[in-house]
Amino acid sequence: MAYHDSVLLRESVVGLSVAPSGVYVDLTYGGGGHSSLVLRELGASGRLLCFDKDSDALLRFTDDTRAVGVLSDFRYLRNWLRYYGIAQVDGVLADLGVSSHHFDTPDRGFSYRADGPLDMRMNGQGGRTAADLLNGMEVDALAGLLREYGEVKQAGAIARTVDRMRRDRPLTRVRDLMEAVRLATRRAN
Repeated sequence: MAYHDSVLLRESVVGLSVAPSGVYVDLTYGGGGHSSLVLRELGASGRLLCFDKDSDALLRFTDDTRAVGVLSDFRYLRNWLRYYGIAQVDGVLADLGVSSHHFDTPDRGFSYRADGPLDMRMNGQGGRTAADLLNGMEVDALAGLLREYGEVKQAGAIARTVDRMRRDRPLTRVRDLMEAVRLATRRAN
């Protein structure tokens, strides 16, 4: 199974108008789909800097010497360009959002298709998990988070249901969150 199936793969790279001696940045390496097409267009002197904050993505990193893999959030792009002595780039590519790898890996906790730990961290390490947030946030703050980032219409009802459930025991699994959503939406309808 592929790590991630890139959306609009060819269109994105065609839009980049890769010059053979250019310097390019892939801000979201993922499965390397976009990068592999950029590398096909690059000549021997071209360079490609590839970012991903998920170490799983870089496990399959290309062995092409024109490309460098950086395990980092792309918000540090400027620092990494300076580190590699790159003063200017010819193009930047970003395939933003959750990758199919995250949905297809139950241990990441992004999908309701299979039970797993409530993690939902893009990098799978460091920072707070979804379980930490669900069990630790005030009800109003949790409702705001669900509304703003999850675009959940019944955010208040879900947050209140989570609060009731976590009084009995912490929510730690995807199935726990699914149950909270089911109960909250059943009550609201």
